[in-house]
Amino acid sequence: AMLGDRVVGYYGTAYKPIDALTIIPSYFTMAIFPIMSRYATSARDSLRRAYLLAVKFLLVLALPIMVSVFFAAGPLIRILGGSAYLPDSMIALQLLIGFLPFSFINGVTQYALIALEQQRSLTRAFMIGVAFNLIANLLLIPRFGYRASAVITIFSEVALLIPFYHSLRKHLGPVPWLALAWRPLAA
Repeated sequence: AMLGDRVVGYYGTAYKPIDALTIIPSYFTMAIFPIMSRYATSARDSLRRAYLLAVKFLLVLALPIMVSVFFAAGPLIRILGGSAYLPDSMIALQLLIGFLPFSFINGVTQYALIALEQQRSLTRAFMIGVAFNLIANLLLIPRFGYRASAVITIFSEVALLIPFYHSLRKHLGPVPWLALAWRPLAA
């Protein structure tokens, strides 16, 4: 809104496919949450294995989707908004889609922490994420527009992941990020 309705329209059009894609980790996480909750109270090693497998699975989904949407951004925007939104909405979508792997990981990590009864750590993490997002947007949108907002969205997910991971590591153990991500990244 700092830059007017036209820029908001570009960004909003780019966000439509993002909204549709965020349903994937939500449904997946809701499906495995009862198992994670049961493991949290009776078998922490099993919870850890389930969490690591869930992260790997979500990365296997998120990374090819991210690459596909990046390259298909132009036709997607043409379908969703029309040619009038090109190239700005396409650029916004190409930037925004970078948040997908982090968002997928954050979704399952959040519910692993809930299963571990660490809701307080979630509140702190979201406060950090919101503060980062707000300050970065106020500082950078006036100068760089929707591009800044899109990149800030990615870094906001990272800002959430850092405290999420700190709490997860404390209560479930370290996560071997490289071992989980290198094969999906290579593929």
